[in-house]
Order: sequence, then structure tokens, then C-alpha cells
Amino acid sequence: MVVLNPFVEWLDEVAADTVVIRPDDINAEARGNLWTFALEPEQQAAVTTAEVEEFVQAVAAARARSLAECGHAMLFYCWHDVQAGQLRLSLVSPLHGRLPFACDVERVSDLNVIVRGFLQLAPFSAASPLPVWVRELP
Repeated sequence: MVVLNPFVEWLDEVAADTVVIRPDDINAEARGNLWTFALEPEQQAAVTTAEVEEFVQAVAAARARSLAECGHAMLFYCWHDVQAGQLRLSLVSPLHGRLPFACDVERVSDLNVIVRGFLQLAPFSAASPLPVWVRELP
């Protein structure tokens, strides 16, 4: 049986995860804080853009609480991996001055751009530059 809205369960898992802080190694931070999410076709048809946006915002809030406890700022970022069909979230220290992508990145202020791609409500495209939603935490 497929749970039509897995976001509550996923949020509990992410919120309980430890934040990796390695300001000397952007790749260790990016990999250590990476979460990937994919939906089954039934789930994709059942969830709304608002539910996905709420989930991403809730993950950011949970990560912000963890970072506030340790007194460290990080960049929370979210993108749609078109090839994998996944919504991806991670954190890196702002001291790096960049995000850990080998391609051109466009920081978008509207999370809905990412969510619509993830839910396949926007045209399929391996966009260049890659749209990434970024928020500084805490």
C-alpha cells in the first residue's frame, strides 16, 4: 500500500537527522546533509504544490532549530534533479561562498519553481542554469 502523502513521515526523519558541519569541506557538508525524495505516480497525482512547499519549509525550519542550538549558520538549498526525478535538499556553510554544483546555478526566490518541476507540472527540462531555491539558516 502506498501512503499518498509521505511528507509527515519524511519530515520526522529529516528533523531527527544530525547536521554535518564541515566549513573546511563543502563536499562533505553537501553529501552529509543531503536528503532525496521521490514520489510514486499515485503520490505525485495526489499531493499538491502547497503540500510540497509546506514540507520543504518545514524541513528548513527543523534544520534552522538544529543550527540555532549549535550557533552555526548554513545555506539550506533545494532543487529538482530532473534525471533522477527527485526533490533534493541539503546544507552547506555560507563561508564557501558558493553552492557545490559543477554546473551553472540560478538562485530562484520562488520555491514553487522547484516544486512544479518536481511534480512534473512544468515542462521537462534539464535546465541550464539549474534553478536552486536557497535560504540562509537559522
